[in-house]
Amino acid sequence: MGIWTDTVINSWADGMQSVLLGPVQNWLAAHPLLSWLVGHPLVAGAVAGVALLLFAGLWSAIARLTEGFWLSLVKLPFQLSGWIFGALSGLLVRRWVKPSATAESRDRLSEIVARLEMLQTEQETLMAELRTLLKQDARLGD
Repeated sequence: MGIWTDTVINSWADGMQSVLLGPVQNWLAAHPLLSWLVGHPLVAGAVAGVALLLFAGLWSAIARLTEGFWLSLVKLPFQLSGWIFGALSGLLVRRWVKPSATAESRDRLSEIVARLEMLQTEQETLMAELRTLLKQDARLGD
């Protein structure tokens, strides 16, 4: 090969190098932090590793969030059918309950309340009697 072909190849290589590396060098000159990271590959690798770990954590957090959303979305029809079934069964039970059963339960409630009132008055009289007996024992012991 001649001098002429070497010169053409070298000029072509220099031209391609300036075309390809020129914009990268300009961009690195505009961003000095990234230029520093390119000059220090160990630090850049450590920063990339930390960024990768942070991205993996963010990714798993998003996955858990969407998992909860999809599980709630799948459960929703079952919960809605349960609520509807509960409301309808409550309405049907109230509609078909015998009125005499509710009247009987009201009568029974009034009987229980009357009995409790009677027991309370009896308890009060017994407590009063107990107090008087204790006072008499205290006087006799003196």
